[in-house]
Amino acid sequence: MALSNTVLKELRKEKKLTQTELASKLDISQKSYSNWESGKAEPTLDNIIKLANILDTTTDELLGRKVNFGDRILTKKNKYDLSILKESNTQSLYDLKMTLAFELLDESLNTEILKKTLIEKNKINKDEELILDTILAEAKEFADDVNEFYKFKKSNKKFKWPWQKNNNNLTTKDSNNIK
Repeated sequence: MALSNTVLKELRKEKKLTQTELASKLDISQKSYSNWESGKAEPTLDNIIKLANILDTTTDELLGRKVNFGDRILTKKNKYDLSILKESNTQSLYDLKMTLAFELLDESLNTEILKKTLIEKNKINKDEELILDTILAEAKEFADDVNEFYKFKKSNKKFKWPWQKNNNNLTTKDSNNIK
């Protein structure tokens, strides 16, 4: 597991943090952190996870792995780049929808607040807003379905087909009496 020291340094600078400040947040020495950035040492998996949280990124990015937009579940709504709305690339739009759907699995997240945040950050026009509305509606519907399935699964209830009565399967004779 090789940490990408160049990515680490860029992300730290984006956050306007010094090595000492970041080391303090990680509860390690500045020298240890400096060794990570210079490639002389590797952080533990626990510290990579802490770094990802502090730097608002993914562990994949810290490890230098390239991931597609649709593969990233971003925790900061202001990181979404909606310039793809202008491209009409169906795969990119699908990736955006699935990424937003995963975000919306958190039932406490308000779709309207997410939409407002995305519009403010990306300064989209009315046509793009219509596309975003559709994507958000479909993402919300998908997320709701997943959440309902999860709740059903947790409830330990048994699924019944419409033709099942109580816990017994219908016989052929019974099925002739269904209205």
